Amino acid sequence: MNHHDLNYAGHRLQLVGSRVVESMESGVGHRVMPMPHQHHHGHGHSHSHTREDSEELSNEKVSKDSPKFLKTEAASNFELFYDLWFVANLNVFTSIHDISDLPRFNSFIGYMVLLWTTWLLTTLYDVRFTADSVWERCCKAVHLGVMIGFAEIGTHFDPDDQVVSVFRTMSLFLAGSRLVLALQYGMVAFQIRKYADGKRPMIFTAVLHLVAAAIYFGVSFRYDMGKSSRVFLVWYIGGGVEMALHLSFSQMSHVLTFLGTHLGERLNLLTLVILGEGCIILAKSITLLVKDTFLKDETYTVWSSNLIGLVAAGTALIYIIFQLYFDWMHEDSSMSKRHQVWWTSLHLPFHISLVLLLEAASQFIVWARIIESASAALKKLIDAQYEITGDTTSAEVAEVFAGVIEPFLKKYKPSDVIETMNSVNQSLTDIANIPNSFWTSDSPQDDPNYAHWESDVVVLVNTMVNAIYNAFEYEPPEELTADNPENWQYEAAMSVFRRFILVFIYGFACAGIVLLFLTIMHVISKRRGWSPFNIFRTAVCISLSIFLALLTLIAANQDAVISEENYTSFVGSSWMLPTIVLTYFIVLIMTHLPHPGGFCLGHFRKGTYKEVNEARETHALADMSKRNQHIADFEDRRTGYSGADSPMFSPPPLSGYDEHGARPLLSENKRQRRSRDRQDYDDRPHDRRRRRESSGSHGRE
Repeated sequence: MNHHDLNYAGHRLQLVGSRVVESMESGVGHRVMPMPHQHHHGHGHSHSHTREDSEELSNEKVSKDSPKFLKTEAASNFELFYDLWFVANLNVFTSIHDISDLPRFNSFIGYMVLLWTTWLLTTLYDVRFTADSVWERCCKAVHLGVMIGFAEIGTHFDPDDQVVSVFRTMSLFLAGSRLVLALQYGMVAFQIRKYADGKRPMIFTAVLHLVAAAIYFGVSFRYDMGKSSRVFLVWYIGGGVEMALHLSFSQMSHVLTFLGTHLGERLNLLTLVILGEGCIILAKSITLLVKDTFLKDETYTVWSSNLIGLVAAGTALIYIIFQLYFDWMHEDSSMSKRHQVWWTSLHLPFHISLVLLLEAASQFIVWARIIESASAALKKLIDAQYEITGDTTSAEVAEVFAGVIEPFLKKYKPSDVIETMNSVNQSLTDIANIPNSFWTSDSPQDDPNYAHWESDVVVLVNTMVNAIYNAFEYEPPEELTADNPENWQYEAAMSVFRRFILVFIYGFACAGIVLLFLTIMHVISKRRGWSPFNIFRTAVCISLSIFLALLTLIAANQDAVISEENYTSFVGSSWMLPTIVLTYFIVLIMTHLPHPGGFCLGHFRKGTYKEVNEARETHALADMSKRNQHIADFEDRRTGYSGADSPMFSPPPLSGYDEHGARPLLSENKRQRRSRDRQDYDDRPHDRRRRRESSGSHGRE
């Protein structure tokens, strides 16, 4: 039994851990300050996934007075656990925060910005400096508490209808998050205090978060009861400034660099989390479809082909975006520090647009089923009108309509049952009070009875449509029932339709933005191989993204959409979601088309078009041969012995020059001749000494 066997846990948890790598007193090798074993996701990971000297990967000349940090290539279990709280907040907020109008759309984006920037600032520390210890676990507990705060605040996050306690709590949670980050960076600065370089950037970062915490804490006192303050804009400005300065510091100091870290993996995992949220949203939409079809009507046997196709299109959209994102990813080491910063920053608008796109895609599916249900309801009313004959009385007409409306409202519960039933009963009473002569003669349209009949039918139709909206969780604004008691059914139906127009606009806008940012991030991460054909593929992707975004102009005039003008027929049709999916599918096909030869190669025609890994192997081979050659020359100078006969130091047979423009590699004969010349030169003093000794002995004789 050894000492480790006595540990009750898998490893010993220290009070404070560190990733600092220190030089040993002998100057040979490195040792890591005591740091517990990091639990990486996937049990196949081992210490081979750590790089104690990651600065060598960035080709930076780091002085001996600068600290070095142990870098890991995989996220720890604590980091993955933290990501779970991000997706939990995202799921809850998207479930309870309906985007019904432009102000709620803006509040949705605002909440996403606050949640994402808080996650990123915490992640930027974790990927570089976190080390499992009691100190780090306590700090992580505070960060998890901040995520709990986001869940509490998301229940009523509306800047136009502020609840003082909610907005004040948000400021306090943001201040707490930044204060803990300031303490964490301060601890790292304390650990590297003996180094001449690196302390100042770390202290600056700690002070940055400390100042942000003080500002957020001060903002919490600006909210008063009964007033709406615009001071919440400080949250967005502060988060943007923090992120910009943090990423800028990483380019100016090697101790803050992200090169060699797993920041790219964390962003990839967050993208997977958001795609998973899209799957959850799609599954909820399918649940609504099942409730509206099989559970409401036992005779309903199968979905329509249109509905099946849209569900398949929604699934395909998520799958295609997943493929494009990871197919267009290249190794982090292929990006410079500047490109890595831009690539990281672009994930903020990309992730927000992706969430909105997936939300809109599910709404397109639900809207298609709403159209089917509304068409079936209207068909029932039209069929009821055919039962009206010349000898029918008004009471019988009202009874016929009541036989259609009342069972329908039992199946589709309205949002306000009492108000809805009062409206329906009033309309049926008005129909029963129409003179019986109205049904036996063709009444002109200016007849008051005809106007009453038409308005009553419109009320009944809108009542049925609103009940369908409510079944699919489309609720009209609450103020409509109070401000417009007479026409509230009509206005409620129009408000829901305007809401769908907004969904159409941000859905296609985000479809274009997502594709555009996917392309831009691909351009940033792919540093080599830009042949004319690859440039053409990129231009097509950008053009298709602009095409999707410009389709929003169809719904720019809401009045034209409501009046159903011809050029707006695309809005609300079954081709909305398939259009987006087909566009993305074209991009996926173009991504995997084989590269043609001929003129499409451009200046790569001579055979220099190589993959990144192949180029790296060639460069590594050239660098290794140069190092071996320097070692051989040093040994020759030190011992006077030619290393040409030793295969250990003989360079590989490379022709001419290396591709970095270095000096020509010496041939074997030249190296042997230089070694003999150096040996002859070293032997000359011995020959002169022997001659002097020889001449002295002859003189004595």
